[in-house]
Amino acid sequence: MNTPLVSVVIPTFERTFFLNRAIDSVLKQDYEYIEIIVVVDGKSVETKQLIKEKNKDLKVNIKLIETIEKVGGSEARNIGAQNAKGSYIALLDDDDEWYSDKISSQIDLINYRKLTPDDKFICFTSIYTYKNTNQKKFRKLPLIDYEYTEKKRLANYLFEPKGIFVEGYIQTSSIMVPKKLILRIPFTKGLIKHQDWDWLLKLDKEKGLKVVHVRDPKVIFHSDAPKNKRVGLSNQWRFSEKWLELSRNCFSNSAYESFLLSTVILQIRSDESLSSSEKRYEIQRRLKKLNWLTYFKPFTWKILTRLLLDI
Repeated sequence: MNTPLVSVVIPTFERTFFLNRAIDSVLKQDYEYIEIIVVVDGKSVETKQLIKEKNKDLKVNIKLIETIEKVGGSEARNIGAQNAKGSYIALLDDDDEWYSDKISSQIDLINYRKLTPDDKFICFTSIYTYKNTNQKKFRKLPLIDYEYTEKKRLANYLFEPKGIFVEGYIQTSSIMVPKKLILRIPFTKGLIKHQDWDWLLKLDKEKGLKVVHVRDPKVIFHSDAPKNKRVGLSNQWRFSEKWLELSRNCFSNSAYESFLLSTVILQIRSDESLSSSEKRYEIQRRLKKLNWLTYFKPFTWKILTRLLLDI
């Protein structure tokens, strides 16, 4: 069996409770050949102390990198990959956690598909996320396994709706890629949102890119981090819209309209800095961009119903 070294890259800043949980989930992996790289976006005395305590009790040495200056999550991941010794990079957000066979399941599938660190591919797993606010019930994502979808382009898989749902879902903490690939196609530095989507769309342009999917959930995507501390939850609809327009050539018309509805328009609805009349005005402007046939689609009606209930 091929057992390559896997470098786990965890970007973080001042969230030691969550980081400790994430690290523990890596330490419980049943795959032996792992290194852990924690990249602090800036400086953190608390994180340094946590890693120092962890390294006292461990046979494995957790590598800690401080960027000193704030660089953002995208560049923190890039820095982690640049300092990795492994053939593969496994990404993990500091507020998520893995099941104990996450890495081994991915390596088994990579070996089964006869892929190597020199190949261009992304391997992701299904995840569990909270189904409701009491955080006691989980739902599995994606709804449709990648192997069973007709939408082989990542943008279409991630954003095109089928019925009232979008089929695809690829979460950052589920991803493993060859180190050579992430070094050649890094995350875009400076993005405040959509860092993972932006990177996946860049990979999607690669000729011959393979996508392999571990169907069983191997990641718990937590939503218990405080909203003001969880990256990407602040209302940034103007940024989302700008990013969508800059990435327009990556989207089919259906995927473009789906993103406009489910991300931009719903973020406008949630923007507490806008009055009700301002929200209606901004939403109506975006709805005018839709093809008239789109109004007859179940997914559109689902979004419009949510809007009517709130505004």
